Amino acid sequence: MIGGQLFGLPISRVQDVFMPERVTRVPLASREIAGVLNLRGRIVTVVDMRSRLGLPKDEDGKTAMAVGVDLRGESYGLLIDQIGEVLRLPEDGKEENPV
Repeated sequence: MIGGQLFGLPISRVQDVFMPERVTRVPLASREIAGVLNLRGRIVTVVDMRSRLGLPKDEDGKTAMAVGVDLRGESYGLLIDQIGEVLRLPEDGKEENPV
């Protein structure tokens, strides 16, 4: 969940779910890149999904969670507000990303 909106990822793409700690800022990185962190010996690029979606920062003080995914051999942590449940959706229940 990000900003009260549910999003879904294919479970086969999810590598980890974790609480990000010690995120190191990257100079001159775009605003949606929160930084990098070391996750069990892997360097992971952390993407702030609120920023990526054009949403304001979460001001309630809750600690963000992250979903770890791999794309083309690179590891990413997607910062989200909270994890929902794992659902099996019928093929006709999916909607394409509008962007």
